[in-house]
Amino acid sequence: MAIYKSKTPTKDGRQYFFRIKYKDIFGTYHDHKSILFKNKKDAENEEAAFRIKINNQEAYVSTIRFKYVFDNYILNKSKLVKKQTLYKIKVQLMHFEMFNNLKVNDISINHYNELLKYLENQNLAISYINKLLGLFKSIILFSNKYYNTSIAIIKFIEPLKNNKLKKEMDFYTLDEYKQFDKTISDIEWHTFFEMLYYLGLRQGECQSLTWNDINMVDNTVSITKTLTTKIKGEKYTISNPKTKNSIRTLPIPNKIIDDLKILKTNAQKYTDYNNNWFVFGNTLPFAETTICNKKNEYCKLANLRQIRIHDFRHSCASLLINKGASITLVSKYLGHSSISITLNTYTHLYKNELKDISTIINNI
Repeated sequence: MAIYKSKTPTKDGRQYFFRIKYKDIFGTYHDHKSILFKNKKDAENEEAAFRIKINNQEAYVSTIRFKYVFDNYILNKSKLVKKQTLYKIKVQLMHFEMFNNLKVNDISINHYNELLKYLENQNLAISYINKLLGLFKSIILFSNKYYNTSIAIIKFIEPLKNNKLKKEMDFYTLDEYKQFDKTISDIEWHTFFEMLYYLGLRQGECQSLTWNDINMVDNTVSITKTLTTKIKGEKYTISNPKTKNSIRTLPIPNKIIDDLKILKTNAQKYTDYNNNWFVFGNTLPFAETTICNKKNEYCKLANLRQIRIHDFRHSCASLLINKGASITLVSKYLGHSSISITLNTYTHLYKNELKDISTIINNI
């Protein structure tokens, strides 16, 4: 018992006190000095009571379970990220259900190794496993920050090495896209894939377009939002675009403007039409699953290899680069947050330009 006696007692004779240094549940250190007591016994009793209070806090920390932490992690994230991002995090957290009833302080290297075995047996891409491990690390750090639990397991969390060569994105050449397009008889789907291929729109950007975004006078389209139909319980969710640079106004080629005029005329035949209707889908936007199914159908009909929806965006970049567009222009057109992203993604498409530089130097 650390009981001290003040040199100067109070008027009513109080001069005994205790002093304790301790760390609270948030990891903050405190140097606690009590009030003065009349006798040593009272000071000892109060010190004992205070230590019980501190120990109860420590006992509380030791009982924090992983499920409780990631439920609160989700609650915290819901205030910081978009709905579709939150949905992705919830899906990713399903991989950690084996830890639900474990106390965070009890998570050991053996538990972590079991998690790695489980993830590797799911036939997941290395890049996705590393994303999950990063999320797991974030949860442990969140738990430490808000509940003062241990972060000992952190030192074992390392990204897995991917020994496979990075696969370059796929894309359709202009001739391949024309072959793809010939199989589409529906004007709405024809125009949708045109927008993806020639304007390089992200899928969500194209889904979210309304007639308010199309300027038939200036022949431009305003990209100001994105959309998803993947969130459970919601028909669709509209949010801000991926980055600030994603907000852009693009010129629309004449051939696409003509197709859009046909679509708008068809939509205006409905008595309840208004400019808030979606360009693709009218009152309800195209769903991701429907888009994917249509893409697969047209690829098969055209006897072409299957590419992802996002590869139509890559196809646009390839087309622009092959036609001599600068990296700055391509970056702005696609709405990348920085030119470095465009360079990192499409450097391999500039190989011919590197040869041109060599020729220039040789001619100096």
